[in-house]
Amino acid sequence: MTRQPGAAASVLVGLKYNPDRNPKLTVAWTSDAVKAGTTASPVASADGSTVYVNGRDNRLWAIDAVDGKPKWSTPLKFLSQTPPSVTPSDEIIAGGGPDTKLVAIRDRGDHADVVWTRDDVSPLTTSSRAGGRVGYTMVEDGENGQALMVFNPVDGHTVNSYPLPEATGFPVGVSISHDGRVVAATSDGQVYGFAPA
Repeated sequence: MTRQPGAAASVLVGLKYNPDRNPKLTVAWTSDAVKAGTTASPVASADGSTVYVNGRDNRLWAIDAVDGKPKWSTPLKFLSQTPPSVTPSDEIIAGGGPDTKLVAIRDRGDHADVVWTRDDVSPLTTSSRAGGRVGYTMVEDGENGQALMVFNPVDGHTVNSYPLPEATGFPVGVSISHDGRVVAATSDGQVYGFAPA
């Protein structure tokens, strides 16, 4: 994702890695398929064939990783400011940010289906997954607080919520270790750790 000189909006740029050449990276394609421009980082599907990216047009876009052409786009009705999360089976949780919703989407190849939407939850970070039935995101908690919310990505229902005491700044994400420990952090340098019960 870059803004080309003189361009009205940011565009996607596909790079090709050439280990035996110099330079090692070359431009494979440039795509202005998302006319309004893009936000946040693009995310690749598990097989590398599709790139998912948020558009400034309040849509989630699927772009062909080979040529940069659009496969589909679906309306989100909000501006995601963090990247989506994608599973190996192309289940997608839309990115977060202020005034967003928790939304699950399935890539059907030539279109997308919205699987479920939580209108009552505004995720502030990209969702992180721990297996098929547990997802994590940071959400607003009360007037000024933040919380780590655990949800079931199958249907979106809340499993649990853990307040983050005295959290300030912007939430920057949730990481999950191989043994199930979870770490959440803010832009002010606060780090919160959780161990499985």
